[in-house]
Amino acid sequence: MDAIRIRNARDGRRAFLHNAGALLAGLTAWKSVFAVTEEKGQTVVAIAYAFQRETDAQRRYVDFAGVASQEGYKGIAYMFMAFAASEGVHARNFKGLVTRLGGQVNAAPTTIKRGTTKQNLIAAVDDEIDSIDDLYPRTLERIRPDGNAEAMKLVKFAWESERQHRDLIQKIRRYSPMLFEQVAKAIDEKTGLYFVCQTCGSTLNKVPSPNCPVCAGTPEQYHQVPIPG
Repeated sequence: MDAIRIRNARDGRRAFLHNAGALLAGLTAWKSVFAVTEEKGQTVVAIAYAFQRETDAQRRYVDFAGVASQEGYKGIAYMFMAFAASEGVHARNFKGLVTRLGGQVNAAPTTIKRGTTKQNLIAAVDDEIDSIDDLYPRTLERIRPDGNAEAMKLVKFAWESERQHRDLIQKIRRYSPMLFEQVAKAIDEKTGLYFVCQTCGSTLNKVPSPNCPVCAGTPEQYHQVPIPG
């Protein structure tokens, strides 16, 4: 019995050391990603963090779209895919800027808490509100002393696009949960197309004219989001 206890204790210590080693390796890898970035000033660090947040959002919306499709909410799945496309534009913009400023950044794994479509809508609007009220105001405040006009412009693009996402989601969420099924079915029947500006991530149901309401780009910058199969 004592031998079993000793062996179990050894196994426990071995597992603990293995897990601790894996965690330390992950933290070391994460630190190495930002090693160059941290030396480049607050703007690069802040934009690198925004890149990770936008990457997380993109992956989360793709996952939410899959759940909505499985539950039969095709219109909501399409909306989530449109948001994923928009977040992808933001992530691409931020990563490109970090690179141009001499930093380096790679996306870390994303933890996705998946629920039902109703729950995912609530989570989505909460995430958008966090970006609108906290992430992007803080990011602008952090990068303003460096005076990088491009960084401030890209943050404002993402900030305004997040407001569009929030407004679209809230049109559905305000009916939840009592009328959710009726509203969801109506959305499936009446859903039009989604278009995303490839410059700023603006997400609309039709191509604007004469210019994008967020970045003032031309209508040609808008690409139609493919309808999920």
